[in-house]
Amino acid sequence: MARRARGIRTIVAVAAAGVIALTGGAASASAAPPARPGHPGCQGPVLECVQEARRTLETVRDELRCDHRAPFPAIYVHLQRSLETAVADGGHFEEPSWLAGHLNTGFLALYLDAYEADRAGRPVPQAWRAAFDAARTADVNAGQDVLLGANAHIQRDLPYVIAALGLTRPDGGTRKPDYDRFQEVLDRAYGPAVQDVAHRYDPLVALADDRWNPVAGHTAGRLFRMWREQAWEHARQLAEAPDEEARDRVAQRIEANAAQWAQLLGAVRTPGYRAVRDTYCHTHAPRRSLPQPHAEAGAEGAGRAGH
Repeated sequence: MARRARGIRTIVAVAAAGVIALTGGAASASAAPPARPGHPGCQGPVLECVQEARRTLETVRDELRCDHRAPFPAIYVHLQRSLETAVADGGHFEEPSWLAGHLNTGFLALYLDAYEADRAGRPVPQAWRAAFDAARTADVNAGQDVLLGANAHIQRDLPYVIAALGLTRPDGGTRKPDYDRFQEVLDRAYGPAVQDVAHRYDPLVALADDRWNPVAGHTAGRLFRMWREQAWEHARQLAEAPDEEARDRVAQRIEANAAQWAQLLGAVRTPGYRAVRDTYCHTHAPRRSLPQPHAEAGAEGAGRAGH
């Protein structure tokens, strides 16, 4: 518990301070995360920030055990490992301090804000409420839990973070190419993440494993690309809004879009499947830890060697 709290404080302490001002208006301010001291950013070497993010998510995942909220941070862990590899290899991003440092850190902070608010019984945005409520009570599979979390995080949270950080570099160049390159990080994480969630929580998720079902990987990839493109467009609209009223309208569109997707993603229910998942997870708990892929372990090793 203490380690998780320290990790969360380290990451969340640098969350976006200007999000409420950026979204503007009472309706959007109530949906946006609270302002915090400082600016969205990674305080220190980029690789260390990514590693700290991964360790924080591992602790959240492990603390949740067989709770149906656990598959989302489990997937997120693999994303951070893939990002570690990209940063350690060097040359992947034009501006790693923005993409892997500030954006990754600020983005994670919004998930942790929602997670902690929900644990404390405080209000959370509608898309996150749908994800957490489904995890608590619905007969959905672990893949749906992951998609509900990803929808809330990408389509709802991400536009605010991008807009707060800025869509252009100090020299005026667009940051979109680095943003698009991050899709490669997602693509590399997909297979290992699906295998891990199937092993830990729900064997049904293995049907989405692109090793033997290439259509599943292709479909998921297209979905995440579509969501990320929409997030960038919404961030652009926030950044270019001429006044508070216009920003509020954009924020309302962001919230409504994510909420509508959440309704769609959680619509399919299989009566009794919660019990099936719980039995599987508790039965497999003694052997839930999987060996780390060599390349991912090497990324952290590179970070230790360099600092």
